[in-house]
Amino acid sequence: MTFALPSLSLAVRLPLLVGLAVFLSSVGTTHLALHIMQRELNREISRLADVYIDSLSGTALPWLRAGDFGGLEAALERSMGFQRGVNDLAIVVADPNGLPLARAGEPQGQPPMAFGLTGVQWSLNPAGDTAWAQREMVADGQVVALVAAQLAFPEQVGRQQRVMWVLTVVDLLLAALAAGLAMLFARRLMRPFLSVTAALERAGSGRFAPLGFTPRDAEANRLAQAFNLMAARLREREELATRLAERERAAMLGRLAASVAHEVRNPLAGMLTALETTRRFGDDPAARERALDLVERGLRQIEAVVRSTLATHRQDGERRPVSAEDLEDLRLLVMPEARRGQVCLGWRVALPEPFPTDALRLRQLLLNLLLNAVAATPAGREVRLQVTRPAEGLLVASVEDEAGGLPPEAEQRLSGGEASGVAGGLGLEIAAQLAASLGARISVEAAPRGSRITLHLPARAEETP
Repeated sequence: MTFALPSLSLAVRLPLLVGLAVFLSSVGTTHLALHIMQRELNREISRLADVYIDSLSGTALPWLRAGDFGGLEAALERSMGFQRGVNDLAIVVADPNGLPLARAGEPQGQPPMAFGLTGVQWSLNPAGDTAWAQREMVADGQVVALVAAQLAFPEQVGRQQRVMWVLTVVDLLLAALAAGLAMLFARRLMRPFLSVTAALERAGSGRFAPLGFTPRDAEANRLAQAFNLMAARLREREELATRLAERERAAMLGRLAASVAHEVRNPLAGMLTALETTRRFGDDPAARERALDLVERGLRQIEAVVRSTLATHRQDGERRPVSAEDLEDLRLLVMPEARRGQVCLGWRVALPEPFPTDALRLRQLLLNLLLNAVAATPAGREVRLQVTRPAEGLLVASVEDEAGGLPPEAEQRLSGGEASGVAGGLGLEIAAQLAASLGARISVEAAPRGSRITLHLPARAEETP
């Protein structure tokens, strides 16, 4: 099973895990020390038992040599209760094969020899408060008997229990204190990273506030210095992008203004000629009628240019479906630039009914692509616009040029990436942003003499028929 704290942040999880690790290591170290202390205490008790049995040997050996087992039991009874530090509960003397010869006291359980165990034996009961100590009695190099004594160690056991309780309580208190200090220390170590996280969140909202420096903390100061340098570079880049966008918009407006001026200048020249004709031949009805017709056509052409310009660049936030008339108006805006560059325009719009989308943004997007295509196409070649509805809820518009193909950097701009050194690159980036705002997908493919930029535009859900 994996241990995880999914609902807590890293700033909380890390100090908790560090504190838990310190707490467990402290408790584990103390338990190891208690285990070692218990083992040493058992060794001390075993040494006391050896001393006790050695003292019995001198008492029991004469009676064993004499074969007086009754006297031996009496001697064993008299020797009980005279040892300090241990309480003897029972004494059993047996022959070398474990057959009992004499006993004294009231044993609790059987000695090891009763289970067929001869030789040196040490057996603690499960509670650890009594033990059987069994030794061989040797005389003249031969084992003459086995002596087993059941001993109780009330002082040692009581002292051991008190020490274990005190050590356990102290260990828990010290482990908890160490864990708390480790958590505070871990939290303090994470403070620079938390400050950088908060600063990055502010930077995401456009507020590039620098981080302060911490006295006597070189690593935190290096982190703050690196973040401040990054924030300064981001500010510079954002300001540069803003200036470039303003220049691109100004250049585009300049091209549009030149196109509009060029489109208006032609009918104005004809209208001035008509006025001059009216002044000179006003008495001739036919001449006067021709001059008035010329003035009317010029005014209507100017009206069409003004109407299409306002429809494309008004800022009233209106979101209305795009119609075939909206796309036809784009031809009037692109035509002066195409004439100036001697570029032919191919126009094929199959839009029998309005398509539910944002007409203003779509016209701005197509106008941007068309102006870029006209500017890149050499004289004598053609730029084509084709708009169709291949399926319900989908509009496909493609702009095809004969400029020899888009460079990879321009394709990267259209896909929403960043590239440098591309003429009109920011205009393509604006086109990509407009397409993203419309929910459209832009694809670029090679054409016979250039490239084809295709726009796949889904219908707005709230206006889908």
